[in-house]
Amino acid sequence: MSAVSLVEKQPAFLPFGSLAWFKRELAPTRLREIRTAIMVGGTVLCVIISMALQVPSLDLSAYMVFFLSQKTKQLTVLIGLLGLIGATIGIGEAILLYKFTYGHPELRIPGMAITLFLGMYVSRVLVLGQLGFLIGFVSSYGLSVAEQAPSPELLVRGVLWIWVAIAYGVAVTVVVNSLFLPDTASAGAKPPKPKSLFVPDAFTNPAHVHFALKVTFAAMFCYIFYSAIDWTGIHTAFITCTFIALESTGATLHKGVLRIGGCIIGGALALFTIVFLMPHMVTIASLVVVVAGASAIAGWVATGSELISYAGLQIAFAFFYSVFQGYAPDTDLDNVRDRVVGILFGLIVTGVVFAYIWPEHTIDRLRDALRVAFRQLARLLKMPHPETSIENGKAEARSLIAETSRSFDQAKRYVELTQFEFEESPSSEQTSLENLEETLSRAEEIFASAKSLVQGDERQDQTRTALQSEISAELQRLN
Repeated sequence: MSAVSLVEKQPAFLPFGSLAWFKRELAPTRLREIRTAIMVGGTVLCVIISMALQVPSLDLSAYMVFFLSQKTKQLTVLIGLLGLIGATIGIGEAILLYKFTYGHPELRIPGMAITLFLGMYVSRVLVLGQLGFLIGFVSSYGLSVAEQAPSPELLVRGVLWIWVAIAYGVAVTVVVNSLFLPDTASAGAKPPKPKSLFVPDAFTNPAHVHFALKVTFAAMFCYIFYSAIDWTGIHTAFITCTFIALESTGATLHKGVLRIGGCIIGGALALFTIVFLMPHMVTIASLVVVVAGASAIAGWVATGSELISYAGLQIAFAFFYSVFQGYAPDTDLDNVRDRVVGILFGLIVTGVVFAYIWPEHTIDRLRDALRVAFRQLARLLKMPHPETSIENGKAEARSLIAETSRSFDQAKRYVELTQFEFEESPSSEQTSLENLEETLSRAEEIFASAKSLVQGDERQDQTRTALQSEISAELQRLN
């Protein structure tokens, strides 16, 4: 029986309800313990450095440790480098646009919209889409806070300090992970090099433009709304609209649920700290102990699987953003309230926009993933090619098996994400999802047999022919 058939059905918007699910997602592993300790250590270093040297934006520096830490050293260095490059270009672009838009909201607001749209579009069409996302977000968000500065000089100075906070947060994260993160068995495996800077359908798929327009519309609606009512404290609505936007409605809502859940937990920890602990703190040492405890909770969740890890990032950000309000203890609760309200507002706006404007349903992504997997299976059953040497044939087969395995993992992820879209979907789509789950289950069985054939098991040619016929039949059903 395949893994798909073992997944429990959960109601939409609450796929995390069972105790068994929580036990599985929060189960301890040696790597998880090490990564959590690294996050705690990096966060404590940021607190000590920022408090001792009075570097502004401690919440941002501490969050970099969570945002950039990955499962391997190589990936952490790559993401850290991309983050630093993206932040540098984005801040430079924002400062350049200040020259023309400061004091002119009729120019600044369209400038925000254009930079955000371009960043979101590039994030979809580039292979390294994270770079485009960071440039677009940092630049547009920098423009969104421009009017809050009393003078252009203080605005530029504040933005440059933000770059310092990001840069040294990146440095701490990379160094700590490089020193203490162990090498895993898969760390030495090199991913296939992309053949182009752009994804295959970069300039032919209108969904990329639709995605960028939806994110821009949602974020700009939130910005104009909270500016109009003069409540800039809920600017987290703008951040929410950009950060939870993903390739489909189901994925976006899934990330939104994780964001609000993490925000509530992090906000509760911050509220407890501000009300009961902060009045008794007089040294950095007491602050370090509290931050280490909250970071351990957030880090443990953040080092889980993709189904739960984003909630850990939100626990960390909500706590840091609420507790780090200067270089001395502060008992102001407004930040906690405003952050939660802003995230809720951004989540509602993004959910409505992605549900009703050019919706990209996860079930369509599931069908596409299954088509890709079946085509890869068909190629796998044709190996080895007569004109290929034995060594090259084995290497090609191993590479294709790895690609096919990733395709099945992606399909399973789409199955889980569809649960967020079917609360009020017609029964015909529910039936279609059940059929696709059965197809995925059969495909995994074919994949297991195909691997045995390619890896040298002695089987009759009619077995290979039967599997090829079954693949062709399933592809016809999907088309």
